[in-house]
Amino acid sequence: MSSSHGFSRNEALYAELLSSTIDALASGTHSDHTLLLLHKRYREAESGEAVQRKWLLRSLISTPARTPLGVAVKLSVACRLGGYLDAAQEASDGPVGSHIIVSALIDSLAQAQLLPTNRSDPRH
Repeated sequence: MSSSHGFSRNEALYAELLSSTIDALASGTHSDHTLLLLHKRYREAESGEAVQRKWLLRSLISTPARTPLGVAVKLSVACRLGGYLDAAQEASDGPVGSHIIVSALIDSLAQAQLLPTNRSDPRH
């Protein structure tokens, strides 16, 4: 799988997660409302002041996830910060730790009903 193909797939997954986060926030009643709001603010501040981003990231980490969507949000931030999505797709020597993290993210997305539950595709 080429980098450009993997990148576009990663962006599509993340866009789907963001869309679900926005929908859940709009309801105002989601169990992970605070966590999802922190994630939204963190995304908005990504190119902003480092101090604010650090505070938002610490708040996001210390806020417990109560739903698969909340878990997926936390895992997606970790995957983006650590470059795990690209690393898992391009590991020529076989599975590494990033594969487990990406697998957990995909499981969380499936449980949050953002992805189909069929995991037979070996490219994940």
